[in-house]
Amino acid sequence: MNILNLPQELIAMLPLHIHTIEDFMNLSSTCVTLRNGLSRTTPNQILRMAAAQRRIFFRPDPHFLIAATARQLSEWALLSSENTHILREAFKDGPDALLELCIEKSGITMEEIRRLHALRFTVLNPVADLIDRAAGKQWYDVPNFWEGGRSDAGTIFCEPERAMYQIITYGELFSSTLKAVLYPELGLPKHDLDTRLDYLMYCVPDSVCEPRRRLVSCAEPRGLYAPGRKIVEADQMALRHLLRTRKWREPFEAIQETIGPKYESEDDNEVHWKQKLWISAAQCRGFDSVTALQLGASSQYTKSLEDDRTRIDIMETEPQRFTIGSRRNPAHEFPHMGDEVFLCMRGYWQFD
Repeated sequence: MNILNLPQELIAMLPLHIHTIEDFMNLSSTCVTLRNGLSRTTPNQILRMAAAQRRIFFRPDPHFLIAATARQLSEWALLSSENTHILREAFKDGPDALLELCIEKSGITMEEIRRLHALRFTVLNPVADLIDRAAGKQWYDVPNFWEGGRSDAGTIFCEPERAMYQIITYGELFSSTLKAVLYPELGLPKHDLDTRLDYLMYCVPDSVCEPRRRLVSCAEPRGLYAPGRKIVEADQMALRHLLRTRKWREPFEAIQETIGPKYESEDDNEVHWKQKLWISAAQCRGFDSVTALQLGASSQYTKSLEDDRTRIDIMETEPQRFTIGSRRNPAHEFPHMGDEVFLCMRGYWQFD
C-alpha cells in the first residue's frame, strides 16, 4: 500500500518512528497529504525529535532547548510539591538532567522553533555580543585593561552565550513567582527561595560551590559537582559582574524611567526592596526581557511593566525577607537574580 493512501490518523503516528527533527521536516515537506497528517504531531514528539539533534540545530546544548521549554516545566512543577521536588532533583543533577525533564514534561511547536531561530539573528546573537563586551573577551581586549582601561576591571571568566541562556532560563522559570508576589489575590503558586537557589547553584556552576571546599554554600557531590569532575567554570561570578554593569542595566533603566523613577532607600548601603522588585519586573521575563534589552520595549512589555509598577507603588508591606549573613545580604520571596547569585557565592564572603 502506498503511504499516501493511509488514513490521516495513521500518518499522524509516523513521528513515533521518526528519530530526528530533520527527517520530520523533510517528510512533512514532500506533499500536502503528509504535511496535513504530520501537522497533528504533538509538541512533545517534536521536542523529542529536536533534542535528538540538539548539538546541530539547537546550540548551545543543552541551554537552548532548556530555555525554550523552561516556562512549561515551571508550570508543571508548581502543580504539586512532588513535582517541585522532582524539578529540584533535576536542578541538582545539572543542565543535562534538567533538559531530560523538559523533554519528559514539556513540548515545542514548529512555529515556536521558527520564532526562536529568527530571534537568534534579531535578539539572541546581539545580546550575546553585548555580554561579551560587558564581561567577555571583548571586555578584556580593551587596551591597558588593568591600568585604567576598564573602570570595572576584574578577573571574570564569562562564556557570553551560556550566560545569556542562564539569565533567560531563570526568567522563564521564575517570572510566575514574581507575578504571584505582586498579585497575591490571584492565589498563584510560587517557587520558594530554596528552589531558585538550587537552579543557580547547580545549573550555573562555579568553583566556589565545590563540595571539597566544605563551605556553608557548597553543593552536594552530584551533577556538575560529581566526584572526579573538576569545576573550571565561574559562572556565578560572571553573572554577578554582568548584572551590575552599565551595559546590562542602562537599557532596562531607560525603559523603566519612562514609567516611573527609581525607589530611593534611606540607607545608602542598601537598595530599597521596592527597587529590587522593580528591577526584577523588568529583567525577570525570560525571552521577553532580552528582547526588550535589544529591540526596546514592545507595547505588551510596556503595558505589563506599567501594571507591575502600579502594584509596587501601592504595596505597603515588604514581601517576606530572608537574611543570610549580615543584613546587607538579604533575599526575598520574590525572585531577584543578582541577590540570589550572590547568596550562592557566599564562600567568597570574607566577613559574614
